[in-house]
Formats: sequence, structure tokens, C-alpha cells
Amino acid sequence: MLKQPESSAEVNSILEKYVHGCVSANGSLIREVFHPEAQLFGKFEGKTVTFAIEAWIDRLTGNPKPANDAKISDPPEDGIEWTIDHLVFDENIAHATVVSRFLNVWYRDHMTLLQTEDGWKIVNKTFTYEKV
Repeated sequence: MLKQPESSAEVNSILEKYVHGCVSANGSLIREVFHPEAQLFGKFEGKTVTFAIEAWIDRLTGNPKPANDAKISDPPEDGIEWTIDHLVFDENIAHATVVSRFLNVWYRDHMTLLQTEDGWKIVNKTFTYEKV
């Protein structure tokens, strides 16, 4: 795999916007960092779930209102806890693992990003989580 240091700052910025968009339930910020055809996959309460990006944004922003255990709330008083646990590049593709905590849940998001004509965009998110 080829590491592209000049792209690291841009990808880091995309991932930071992603986390802030999730915590603040900001659909516009999420749309800015995801490709419009992005897909999300994961396990929720033991069942496989899939979302097109717009369906996930609707859930995130409460339209329709998400289930109580998935509600977005204010960020923790001590700030948003998150880190990029893994980041590698291969030409115009990046893979990142983002670990974040909010809603008393630790999320582990495996992101695939693609350098498009509009800059780096998240094209796939596969997630897992652990309630604390």
C-alpha cells in the first residue's frame, strides 16, 4: 500500500467533520463528507443493517425520530472522544478506522474513502459498537 502524506491532512479533516456531524446530528455536514451514493453496513442488536446515505442521515437527524437507544444527544461535557485508529492509502483510495464515543456507546467505524473530482469522500462505512 502506498502512503500519501500529502493527502493525510485532507482525509483527517473529512473524518473530523464526520465525527462532528454525527455528534451534532448535522445532515449538511454529513452530506459534505459522504459520496451521495455511499452505503453503510453494520450490526445493530444482533441484526445486520444497511442504509443508503440519505436514509441514514434521516435516522441521524431524527426524521423519522430514531429509537430511544439511537437518539443523538449533546456531546459529552468533557468533549468528543474520538481517534483515527488506522489510516492507509493506496493511490486514490484510503481506509480508516475511526473510534468514537457518544451516547454512552463506543463506535468503531471502518471507512473507505475515494479521492473524487470533488475531493476525498467517504464511500462506505461499516460499523460495530459497544455500549458502556
